[in-house]
Amino acid sequence: MKRMMVALSLMVLLLSSLAVAAPADAAPRTRCFSETGKCVSGTMLDYWERNGGLAVFGLPISDARAESNNDGWSGPTQWFERDRLEDHAAQGQGVLAGRLGVQYLDVRGQQWQDFPRVDSNSRQPGCRYFAETGQSLCGKFLEYWSKNGGLERFGFPVSQPMNEELAQWGGTVQYFERRRMELHPENAGTPYEVLLGLLGRDLNGLYSGACADTISTLQKTAQAFGETFSCGAPFPLVNVPIATQQFERGQLVWTSGPNGGPGAIFIIFFDNKRNRLTFQSFAGTWKEGDANSGGETPPAGLVEPIRGFGKLWRENAFVRNTLGWATAREVGSTGHYQYFRGGGMMIYRGGVDRIYAFNTNDSTVEDVARLK
Repeated sequence: MKRMMVALSLMVLLLSSLAVAAPADAAPRTRCFSETGKCVSGTMLDYWERNGGLAVFGLPISDARAESNNDGWSGPTQWFERDRLEDHAAQGQGVLAGRLGVQYLDVRGQQWQDFPRVDSNSRQPGCRYFAETGQSLCGKFLEYWSKNGGLERFGFPVSQPMNEELAQWGGTVQYFERRRMELHPENAGTPYEVLLGLLGRDLNGLYSGACADTISTLQKTAQAFGETFSCGAPFPLVNVPIATQQFERGQLVWTSGPNGGPGAIFIIFFDNKRNRLTFQSFAGTWKEGDANSGGETPPAGLVEPIRGFGKLWRENAFVRNTLGWATAREVGSTGHYQYFRGGGMMIYRGGVDRIYAFNTNDSTVEDVARLK
């Protein structure tokens, strides 16, 4: 018996000597992505994999770093193509997704509280109404919301479905606290009929100074103009109202601001000293209800500018003296415009298929046919 106890003791000692203790501070699990050169680690990676991975969040586009969000919180943050993940472990909440839907709208000058609300007494069958925001969720968007994380993943809907023209795509979208859903009927019958907008990419690009996609309509023309137009700025405006008017010695161009705001007016004229077409920009201050006309009588064959053009022309002596009288009535159309990190701006006029290329570095402008 004594011999057996000694043998057992020796066996325990032997097994103990073979056991390898795990380090107290083992390195967190990490996954790297060659597409962006970024890695995801630890609790961020666990959350990313557990809640949908690539389809839901997209690729990582930043390193994990300390940031502050719009709600006043600060802590470890990592950006992804479709989301921003925040590690709230210090507050006992773990990893949470950022409120990118409302942040994106805010950057564009839109407040979700201003969107039309659904009448709670006239709810449509098969829809879900949310009293918290006064919005409802129906059809494909409701189906996707319910199957892919619901309130935790997307938050409450903050808009109704609406048509929106984006830089590379246009169609039906609906905004949520944390996301934007996009309906792609061309993918009907596949798992990709509803896609999530690339809000993480767009917002991170705005804050980090990264290049955004150039609107497809502008791409070839921008490439031809070189470095000033090589790096697009985020949040171009697509299919917005544009107006132009010809004058004796130049022209005026108006573009609508975000969310139908007053926008800007550009005066374009030839600078004889520089032998170049140049421009200056002014805020558009005319609004519905203001006087349409100054009641002036133009010389024969000429036209008094009215509305926004007329207000600027009457109130700004430089504009009036530089341009003279209008030679034709203003022409309205729709188009796109986008700023570029290098100091450029392009306005596309859909009615004539032409582009104004503004260079803010030297205040010159060219009016060219769009390259296709």
